Amino acid sequence: MRFLLFYSTLLAILQPILCWGDLGHRTVAYLGQKYFTEEASQFTDTLLANNNSWDISDASTWADVVKRRRPETGQWHWIDAQDAPPKLCAVNYTRDCNSEGVPGCIVSAITNMTALAIHSENTTVQKEAVMFLIHFIGDIHQPLHTENASRGGNDIHVCFDSDCSKMNLHGVWDTEILLKHIGLRHGADDGEEKDAAAKWADELYNMNQARGMTTARECTNPQSAQTCALKWATEANKWICKYVLTNGTAWLEENDLGEDYYEGAVPIVEDLVGKAGLRLGSWLNAIAAARSSRVSLVAQTAADVAATYDGQEL
Repeated sequence: MRFLLFYSTLLAILQPILCWGDLGHRTVAYLGQKYFTEEASQFTDTLLANNNSWDISDASTWADVVKRRRPETGQWHWIDAQDAPPKLCAVNYTRDCNSEGVPGCIVSAITNMTALAIHSENTTVQKEAVMFLIHFIGDIHQPLHTENASRGGNDIHVCFDSDCSKMNLHGVWDTEILLKHIGLRHGADDGEEKDAAAKWADELYNMNQARGMTTARECTNPQSAQTCALKWATEANKWICKYVLTNGTAWLEENDLGEDYYEGAVPIVEDLVGKAGLRLGSWLNAIAAARSSRVSLVAQTAADVAATYDGQEL
């Protein structure tokens, strides 16, 4: 019976959420879905089936909701590169995959959730792993989720389109740039947000196609999950030195970022969200294929055992 519901915490989905913002995460999810194989579509549809008309974009925001009840999952949303921007940007897994001495980061989370999605026999665990992955593959493409400086930009207080109240650089990259680019107002309801995300996903898909970006060129080996995730984090982190923090903290705090800075950020955001969706689709395709191969192998092994002992007394 298809009543595997999202947990009651998803009722809190309408609360404000960070990390690319709901718009960014929904867009990544819708874009990723465009790259699904039939096998991946069936895999995700079955896992995420529910009676509340929630779709894959709702699953994409679940990780931000559940971390309020499970604070230990909070540090899974980032990796704190201990580098020296804007002069030097680099991600080092051994050095950076911890928060205040506690092991764990977005790279290890993607690695662990990939293994659970493929190997767990517990449907709830497998479902949560997939929902975490849908979210984390979005997060790892947000440059400030790969940077330790000023707590990933949270401590850099800025102005955006003359709004200086409680505005910080991290929030500008999570939400403000995206909303302004798409033309979506703050406080838009779920329906408006989903429509905007779906439209943007269509545009990004066409952009990816025009640039010759395909799943065949992506890192798709689940056995190399750590390597793949670290590659994505490193790519996003390069933008910290190339653009995000290139002018220094003082400049960022003294200038309105809704003007020239916004104009320069838009193509970067489009590139990273476009890649996040493509890579999400590629990754879930690989997981679905690995899961299918594993199930087939188990079934074949069982059949071989049965044939071997057919008619014999055990």
